[in-house]
Amino acid sequence: MPVKKGQFIYYALAYLTGTSFALHFKWGAFFLLIFLLILGSRKLPLSILFFSLLLLPASFFLSLSHSNRATTILSPFQTAFSVEFQERPDIDGDRLMGEAVTSDGESVVLRYRIPDEQEQKQLKESSFTGLICNVSGDLSEPGQGRNMNSFDYRDFLAGKNIHWILQVNSLSEAQCSHRKKSLITMVGEWREKGIESIQEKFPEQAAGIAAALIFGHRDLIEEDTLEAYQRLGVIHLLAISGLHVGMLFAVLYFLLLRLGFAKEHVKVMLLVILPFYVLLTGAAPPVIRAAGIMGAVILSGFFRLKIHAVDAVSIIFLLYMLVDPSALKNAGVQLSFLVSFSLILSSRTLAFVQKKWMMVFMVSGVCQICSIPVLLWHFYEFSLIGFVLNSIYVPFFTIILLPISLFSFISMLLFPPAADLLFPLMKWAVIAADYVSARFNTLPFITFSAGRPSILLTLFCTLSIVFFFMKAEKRKWLTGLIPIFLLLGFHKVSPVLNPYGELIVADVGQGDCIIIDLPFNEGVYMIDTGGVMNFPKEEWQRRSREFSLSSDVLVPLLKSKGIEEIDKMFLTHSDFDHAGAAAELMGEIEVGEILVTPGSQESEVMHSIMETAESLSIKVRESKAGENWSTNHGEFMVLFPFDNQYEGNDDSLVLYGRFGGKRWLFTGDLEAGGEKEMIRKWKIKADVLKVGHHGSLTSTSDAFLEEIDPDTALISAGENNRYGHPHPEVRTRLAERGIKVFNTAEGGAIHYKFLGRKGTFKTVIP
Repeated sequence: MPVKKGQFIYYALAYLTGTSFALHFKWGAFFLLIFLLILGSRKLPLSILFFSLLLLPASFFLSLSHSNRATTILSPFQTAFSVEFQERPDIDGDRLMGEAVTSDGESVVLRYRIPDEQEQKQLKESSFTGLICNVSGDLSEPGQGRNMNSFDYRDFLAGKNIHWILQVNSLSEAQCSHRKKSLITMVGEWREKGIESIQEKFPEQAAGIAAALIFGHRDLIEEDTLEAYQRLGVIHLLAISGLHVGMLFAVLYFLLLRLGFAKEHVKVMLLVILPFYVLLTGAAPPVIRAAGIMGAVILSGFFRLKIHAVDAVSIIFLLYMLVDPSALKNAGVQLSFLVSFSLILSSRTLAFVQKKWMMVFMVSGVCQICSIPVLLWHFYEFSLIGFVLNSIYVPFFTIILLPISLFSFISMLLFPPAADLLFPLMKWAVIAADYVSARFNTLPFITFSAGRPSILLTLFCTLSIVFFFMKAEKRKWLTGLIPIFLLLGFHKVSPVLNPYGELIVADVGQGDCIIIDLPFNEGVYMIDTGGVMNFPKEEWQRRSREFSLSSDVLVPLLKSKGIEEIDKMFLTHSDFDHAGAAAELMGEIEVGEILVTPGSQESEVMHSIMETAESLSIKVRESKAGENWSTNHGEFMVLFPFDNQYEGNDDSLVLYGRFGGKRWLFTGDLEAGGEKEMIRKWKIKADVLKVGHHGSLTSTSDAFLEEIDPDTALISAGENNRYGHPHPEVRTRLAERGIKVFNTAEGGAIHYKFLGRKGTFKTVIP
């Protein structure tokens, strides 16, 4: 009995809506509106309407049940564990990290600090897949996102039903043994050994991309290369895509037929090979989707069912969500299925394109357009030249790089001399691709960046894309693009139209970084940048990429808020925890001018900042008491220091401001002596005090609090910091005066959003 063409897409949309309600109410309402609009615009048979409406509550309760079952059975006080590695962990410098399964059947993230180079070498040579180890260690909860719109590691792991990080004390051969290998374990070992052989024998420049294209393993690719491909919108090529899977299995199908196998037998063999291929390539969402669709098409042929491609994708999506509804939050899953649906639904329109080069161009454009809402929501930007570059890169990767990678790998295993001939070709092909991406990344205006859109704007953007596809069916491409361009244009200029302002005390660990974003884009000011000190390490201890406060915290935060330029950057003094990230941040975000306290430029930290600023033509100047300026929605004045002699903390730049209906005092690391000197000169009151020196005992004296008389105090201190900030006595002083305290160490970043003279404080972690 033939399946009615296209009916499963409505079931997939119903399941998507119900699952979204279970995961996040607002997104559930978002998809419900789209679901109802689509149902209302189509004349559907009653049977499809009935099953669609039935699936909506069913999927909600199934997803909710799945979420409720995802609980831990481990005790936080447990210290002895038997764990099994199901895949190779990442060994990066002196850190080993990967997922493991305990004897109770619960997955954990296992971390181990490697004590010496010899043990690191032994671990790199070890086979981990199927390895069982008896270890001792401590369980800790994964960290939460501590800044608005930041990556939430705890939520990410919860989606994989992982609730603990296990920090083990030792990981020696005596503690471990391999269990009897299962077929799945053997496939995992093959993958592990294949990646190792590529790393050892392929040219260094080509090993990363070869491992990505053959095994879906991107860890060998340098971070700069990944970032370059990400900005250009071609990062998806560094993973195994549906196009790769389709091409490989088409070649395999042809070869098996040429070897004399019957078509029916070949199809059975492909069905058997598919799940092993998924495991061999790391079971990434695009591979699961592509393999699932291929399996569905082959099975439909056996049962003489005429199944349309959109139904095949819909069925795989339904099965995917049934097994793991939390995967819906994964950007890779969202993009994978969204692109598949869009290409299939627009295939009839694309069929009218006669020229092959134009077809590639149009396909790239469809993929780019349908991805816009997801890319803006998760990454706050998308490539403006991605559709052009994909038209070049997709054929290059598919026709040249992928085949060369595969032939090189197979030759390396079967006939090494042939691999030696292919390796130089592979090397120069990769160098050429990387060179082109690096050159394009130097061009201006290659990305559209305007911050994370609101859910309402995302809804309109999604509906505009639906409108585009409807117009594309009638080949009215330009008419279809008008709403998208208008919405993106509105999103770009929205900061100028935004009547709300915001103050953010960013969580930068043990340091200070405060961002003031005035209404209508009148000014963006940053007070300090924070900084993380990287201590010297031996070569073997160094990681491929060290944590960067600028790239990993500040730039994503600023981008998510649509902030592309800092008008004034105040560096209150030269301590690394206040100015350490400034030099790197200047290279990633435009800065109008930098204001420093007099005399601080002589320090090593400030000297580096001055050199970077000079190379970028950014003005750096000294500021001291008396400087002031105002906008329509704010007044600002520098209150300290008074002289030109720099003496450290007690010469911190102190900024006073009036905005959002409150009086603000930002004191850097000013200590009791400086506080006394300042209030002797200025008779000021403040509603909000940024507590000096992270709440150290040397600051925030009784006399100072008595004079300033704040009702709110903001403390920027690192979670579990080694200094014990804020000091208990400072806490007592604040509490005795009934001052409301917000502390980044406890609640993450602090936000004050205001409209006119009214505003509200909140923290990222309630």
